[in-house]
Amino acid sequence: MEKELPVVRPPEKVVFGHTVEGLLTVLEGHLEGPLRAKLKDVGLDLDQKLEPAYPKEQWHQMLLLAAEALFPSHSPAQAHWHLGQRFVTAYFATNMGRALKGVLKLLGPARTLERTARNMASGSNFLRVDVERLAATDYRLKVSHGGVHPEFIGALCHFGTLTTGVKGLTTVVEAHEGVSATYRLRW
Repeated sequence: MEKELPVVRPPEKVVFGHTVEGLLTVLEGHLEGPLRAKLKDVGLDLDQKLEPAYPKEQWHQMLLLAAEALFPSHSPAQAHWHLGQRFVTAYFATNMGRALKGVLKLLGPARTLERTARNMASGSNFLRVDVERLAATDYRLKVSHGGVHPEFIGALCHFGTLTTGVKGLTTVVEAHEGVSATYRLRW
């Protein structure tokens, strides 16, 4: 008699709770009224303890709501860039973020960018990052599953790399297709 094998499902794509904590820090002072209700509608109940993880789609909805709430007069691209900038600042205020910031300062910009895949993995289990060194101070990053607004991930890379003390850093979105994007970082 053949033994029936269990069904193996791929792991759910999630963002970890401390990442959501960083977003909530960004949103301090804006979490009452309509935004609170909208976040609850997408599954983030602020009257409950944070979950250990949230589905990727839910995270992307949270980012969209946050960008709209904080930067209503900006284009979506500008709003997501500014949200990313604030997120880096807020994330580095969390326990996990403080630890990461200390590591980045020691590594410097080149080694930080070369470890982007590992650094991004601390916040979710679904982002895929390919890093290509084009020259000593010129990098291309290809990120899959970052969301439909690539400026958020671009800002994370840009402002995260700035914490190393690098001067003259520029970051641009070179290409964007669906939820994947290519970034160029130079200094």
